[in-house]
Amino acid sequence: MAEPIKPTSVRRPYRPAKLAVASESGQNIDACFGKTGHFRIYELKTTGDEVAYELLEIRPGPRPCQDGAHDQAVLEASAELLKDCGLVLAGRVGPAAVKALADRGVMALAARLPITDALNKLAHK
Repeated sequence: MAEPIKPTSVRRPYRPAKLAVASESGQNIDACFGKTGHFRIYELKTTGDEVAYELLEIRPGPRPCQDGAHDQAVLEASAELLKDCGLVLAGRVGPAAVKALADRGVMALAARLPITDALNKLAHK
């Protein structure tokens, strides 16, 4: 008989190796997932005990949301574009976008704060 799995009290912080941020200003998480024309892609960098995120690229993407409705094919293309990221941060993320991203193993969170604050919280939790 196999030994039961014991719960552990050790919690590891979630630090995605890559993440995408929807930002029109370049300073804040201020864009809706479906309305932004590009995503800022950051990568986790570790040097010794230091953990930080570095901007890799600004990736253009389609705008699936037009006039209050979304085009499902364009939404799927947008999610596909970000499938190499573990997390997407946007000012707003609708349920269809959350599902499209989750289907590709990407977590989506809605947040409205400066990008540097979000990255620092992820890096140092």
